[in-house]
Amino acid sequence: MPDSLLLLSQVPVTTDRWYELTQRDPAILIPFVGYMLAVFAIAIVAHRYQRGADFEVEYYVAGRSFGPWVLALSWVATLASGGSFLGYPSLVYSYGWTIAFWVAGSMVTAVAGLGLVGKRINRLARQTGALTLVDLLRDRYHSDAIGSVYAVMIVVLTTVYLMAQFIAGAVILQSILATSYQMGLILFAVSVVAYTTYGGFRAVAWTDTMQGVVMIVGVVLLVPFAIHAAGGMREATMKLAQRPDPTAEHRGLETQRQAYLFGPGPEKIVKAYGGDEQNPNPLRNSYLPLSLALSMVMLRGIGGVLMPTAVPRMLAFRDTRALRRALMLLAPYLLLMYGSSLITMNCAWSLDLNLAPGESDKAVPEMAKLVAPAWLAGVLIAAPFAAVMSTVDSALLVVSGSVVRDLIQKTFRLRLGEKWQRGLTYFVTATVGLLVLTLAFSKPPFLIPLVIHYTGGSASVLFWPSLATLYWKRANATGILAGLLGGGLIYVSVVLFKPFDGLVNFHPFMYAFPASAVLVGIGSLLMPRQKDKDLDFYFGRNEILIESAGTR
Repeated sequence: MPDSLLLLSQVPVTTDRWYELTQRDPAILIPFVGYMLAVFAIAIVAHRYQRGADFEVEYYVAGRSFGPWVLALSWVATLASGGSFLGYPSLVYSYGWTIAFWVAGSMVTAVAGLGLVGKRINRLARQTGALTLVDLLRDRYHSDAIGSVYAVMIVVLTTVYLMAQFIAGAVILQSILATSYQMGLILFAVSVVAYTTYGGFRAVAWTDTMQGVVMIVGVVLLVPFAIHAAGGMREATMKLAQRPDPTAEHRGLETQRQAYLFGPGPEKIVKAYGGDEQNPNPLRNSYLPLSLALSMVMLRGIGGVLMPTAVPRMLAFRDTRALRRALMLLAPYLLLMYGSSLITMNCAWSLDLNLAPGESDKAVPEMAKLVAPAWLAGVLIAAPFAAVMSTVDSALLVVSGSVVRDLIQKTFRLRLGEKWQRGLTYFVTATVGLLVLTLAFSKPPFLIPLVIHYTGGSASVLFWPSLATLYWKRANATGILAGLLGGGLIYVSVVLFKPFDGLVNFHPFMYAFPASAVLVGIGSLLMPRQKDKDLDFYFGRNEILIESAGTR
């Protein structure tokens, strides 16, 4: 891992000791308990929609019936994982306004993702009857190999993401219930797998909508309390400008002027290559060099467009009007979500939260404990938990869909009646949850690297093959397979072997992402193009058939 990326491995996976909050006022738990009861009530209602409906269409894309509010809030709730409400505020508290560079790309992710490819995916899915993006790739190229490789990539990437979210959910429950990590993990897994398996995609979307509201209420309402406690935004900023850079002082280096207000940020302690806090590595590295800032802007902006957990929303919305309205809701939501955390955590330092080095993950709950009333602290417990659950439920359905529909039914040509489809889907969803539960028992020390690798890996492996399938007539099976396999191989190689360390501190995504595009292009141009009769259905007159389905 390049030296400037080491901060990712320095952010602890643990949340704070929420139990201390409940000791202050038992009313703090009321919003959290109410939220959990609402989740299971929604799953019960959503399950009723499966009766008398086509099981696969209802379970995986909710009958393609999403309106703008459900589409917008469920999509953004899935995008915002535990890292958005725990890891991101932790970074802001530690490094100030510089962290705006980390999320700048996320501000355009929604518009770029749904606006550029959402309509195209939805129209082709209606026209072809596709329930997953893998369906579109397999059917266009008449290739089981592409369908299988794409599905396996989705399963691997999403399992990594699920591990991160299971860990975050478990630690939150561990803290509020004052139980062991293992018990918190089991309780989290049982609850989220149960309502996802029982309710299907409609339950996931509806709960995501509620979770989106819970999340935005929690982060926005904390802002005025934080500003008031800090004596105003101007006072908080003046104190932040005078904030000492402890790492630079410890190493006897000149502190960068106002390091917490401007990039590239303060000095950081290097714990690799033989250094530690007492005897730091002699290399002098600012926190956010330009190369890493560029990496994060591109990764957060592009990486979220065709992530496996985001695509199901593109398959499920009702019509183009719903898409347009959802886009108008998403942009201000993202600005409020990340902007509120940015403001709150930049006020936090001036309030003296008494956080020791390495405890910055406690910043949000300690802030709530200090400045907010009990009911708001309860909402702030529910908000990160909602973010984690909304990500897990979507990821579980993505993996079960890839296994049941894309591998078992399509690749192995196993014909199943509706009863068997239903039973196998429930079984696979529950089994995936059990598998991730088992993997998460051996808790890795850090959470954020798993999230970053999921995003970067998705963009490096899946983005260009998917985009070429949707928009490029010249693409063929050879190019798509080259992009899938080559992008994945290059990403893993750069992560493991670090061949460019010492030259430039780019994220591995910055190498694998363009390489996948080149491989798709070269592979497609070297082999014959598809026949016109195969392309007409995707790019020719037959495409207008979808207009009669009401997407205009």
